Formats: sequence, structure tokens, C-alpha cells
Amino acid sequence: MRNLTKMLAFGGVILAIFLMTIVRSNAAPGAAQPPKTTITPKITATLPFPTKTLRFVPSLPAGKQPPPCTFPLAQTSTDESIPRKYTFSKPEVVLSADAAIGVVEWLPDSQWALITQDIRDSNQQLITLFNPATGASQVYAKRTRIAFPPVWMEGLNAVIYPDVEIIKVTPRNNALPLVEFRRQLWMSQGDPKNATPIEDVLLNANALSYISLSVDPGSHNILYLLPDEKKFIKQNERLENKQAFVFNLAQWEYRSIKRDFPTPYSIVWRPNTTQIFLYTLGDVGGYTFLLDIASGQLCEMDFGGWAGIARWSPNGRYLAIIRAQEPLPINSSDLTVLDTTTGKQYTMNITPPEIEGRHAVLDIAWGPDNHHLLAIGYISPFPHHGPIKDENKYSGLHLVNFQTGHNIHVFPEYKFFADWWGKNIVWSQDGSQVLIRCPIKGTDRLCRISVQQVSQH
Repeated sequence: MRNLTKMLAFGGVILAIFLMTIVRSNAAPGAAQPPKTTITPKITATLPFPTKTLRFVPSLPAGKQPPPCTFPLAQTSTDESIPRKYTFSKPEVVLSADAAIGVVEWLPDSQWALITQDIRDSNQQLITLFNPATGASQVYAKRTRIAFPPVWMEGLNAVIYPDVEIIKVTPRNNALPLVEFRRQLWMSQGDPKNATPIEDVLLNANALSYISLSVDPGSHNILYLLPDEKKFIKQNERLENKQAFVFNLAQWEYRSIKRDFPTPYSIVWRPNTTQIFLYTLGDVGGYTFLLDIASGQLCEMDFGGWAGIARWSPNGRYLAIIRAQEPLPINSSDLTVLDTTTGKQYTMNITPPEIEGRHAVLDIAWGPDNHHLLAIGYISPFPHHGPIKDENKYSGLHLVNFQTGHNIHVFPEYKFFADWWGKNIVWSQDGSQVLIRCPIKGTDRLCRISVQQVSQH
């Protein structure tokens, strides 16, 4: 697929325009409805919103390299979970559209999923709750299409999502254009027209900046990063008790890279701890940091490369990443899992080694047993004459036990072409369902896979 080729061929944060159509709610009377709430959050953003002028200096001196992380990490549980045996039903197409759909996460009830739906012939995107079993859906928000995903807030039954609104672009001679834009963070409890601003600031800069955020799966606290203000904001699951703390990540960015924007970090909260994993793509430093937001202590995790996407296991003991070892554009990537008790790393190339081409892992999802992952593997053959057709590409779903190295190609007769990292596959918390992108030429689709599971004693 074209978007997959872009991912392997081009670097940076993708803000491309995809063709899409609006997918409307199809919930029938009496059908299962999304979670509802009457809780009123305490929002601290007030009008008028502040205005700032940013002047990014690309020649900033390199920072100091952080100390390496030592193991076992603090707050690490040594409880061992029991591996399970999984049986997967054949994929069932549950949603189709003529442009990009992204899967973000399952809600805790393992019935509804948070997805994004790009709008055809525009740079807009819908944020939607979708029930794969019934086909019911509800649009929660509409925003500019950006790479930073929304999150679900269980305490409010709400979606929290970053956005940017470009107001004016002023060209400049021999320099990047000056962009006037609003950098925003919103909350929606189900009505796109009545979303509530959490953060909204008017900025003037030569590059856009975004808010990255993460939710603690245990406490449901939310944490987000305001990159140019060099601070994190933490709030509880009802958006109360707002706490801000200053932390300048730039002081630890020790690789000298010319850039005209704040380094865009992704955040993944380690379950049931005060630790977050911060990482950047290879063209903006390829940093892999662990920060304790309670103590302010930061260390560096050395994976021998950088992370395209990162996922903590449900118990927080293991950290899985899609690892690349070369600058963007990449030719290959693999699956690497870190045991935070021992510091041991498990690395796997999951695709068949006998097939010639560029081998990559494109997306991952943890199983509920903390031992298995589902991963999408991809092989693009080296071109010989003309463009490479989809039928000549390998794109398969694999069940991997990272500790034993056992690797099963699930459904060899199916191809699961993936888009950008982190938006292609999610496994429900109770282990009963998998939602995965299963596009065919000209049509994006979501497939539902039912899962049977038995503990292996």
C-alpha cells in the first residue's frame, strides 16, 4: 500500500493528507451504546487564552547524555504471570472506508474501541468510539489530522485529544515560513460541538508544535507535555488536582541535530508506577529516556537503536519497541523487548528470513498474559522493474512468545497492510478480541478477530 511505502521510505512525523470519507454512526435503536457520564470535570483553561511568540534556535548546543538506567528498575513487580494458549477466529470485516482508519485503544470494557477516521479530501479527522461486535459508533470529536493520538479517560467517559489550528502562514525569504497557530488540548464527552478546551495557546513560530499525552492504565491519571514551555502537566482521572512541573528535556538531548522546532516526544506511562518512557524518532535524535515524574530522575535506555513505537506489557514489567538502527528513511526494523527486572533484551526478526527484501516490524500489541505479542511483519521485495505490486509484498500477522522465540504466522492466507506505527492493531484487555486494519486496494477496512484463550500450567 502507498502509505506503507511512505513509512519505510520517508522520515519525520507524517502529516500527509489521506483520502477518506466520513463514517457516520450506525447504532440502531436498542443497540449497545457508548459509555455515558454525568460527571462534570474541573477545567482550568479560561478565555482569553494567552499569546506567545516562539523563536526556535536551530544551533542550540548539545546537552548532556543522561546516565544509563540500572536494573531492576524501581517499582518493578517480579510476579510471574502464566502463559496462555490462544486460538484465533478468521478475520471478520467490521468497518470499511475509502481512506485511512486508525485504531488507538480498547476501552476497559473490551467492547468499545477508540479509532480515528480521516475525512476525504481534507486535512480533518474524526475521533470515534466503535463497537466491532455490533457495528455501532459515535463520533466524539473532529480535529486536524495529526500524528499524536487521542486517549480515553475512564473517570469522565471522555476522549482527550491534541489539536492544532493553523491561522496564518507567512512566507519569508531564505527562511522557513512563519506560522500562526493555536496549539490545543480538548476533552469531549460525546458531543463534538461541545468539546471543552483544556489547553489553548496562540503561537507564532517557524514550525508547529504538539501536545503529547499518556494515561496511567492503573490510576487513570493523565500526563501531557508542553514542549516549548518545558513542563509536564499531571491531572487525575476527573481532570482535578492539576500539577505542573518544569523539566527541560533539551538539557539531555546530547546528539547535535539541526532543527527548527522543539523535539517531539512520545510518552508511554508504565502501568502502576510514576515512570514514563519518552522516545523520539531517529531523525530527531532517536532518544529513549525513562523519567520518574515523582522524583524528576531521568536515565537512558540503550536499545542499540531508536523506537518507532513503544508498548508496556499489562503488568509493566516488559517494554516492547519496534527498533530501527539506521537513520530515516529506514530499510528494516525488528521487535525488541526489555525485561526491566534483569535488563535483558530479547530481539526478533519475525518475518521469514528466506524471503529477499526489506524486512520490518510495523506494529505490535501485547496479549493479556505478558508473554505473547501480536506483531505485523512486512517484507518489501527489492524492485527490479517498475513499481512493486501489493501481491508481491509480504504483510503477515504473527503471534510471538518473546521469551522462547516461538513465532507463529497467523492466517498465512491474509495480508495485513499497515499504516504508520501505532495505529494498526489493538488487543482487548480481557484478551477476547483483536481489532486490526485489513485494507485492500482502494478501501481501508477494520477486521475483528475473536480469541479463545486457555492458561498453560
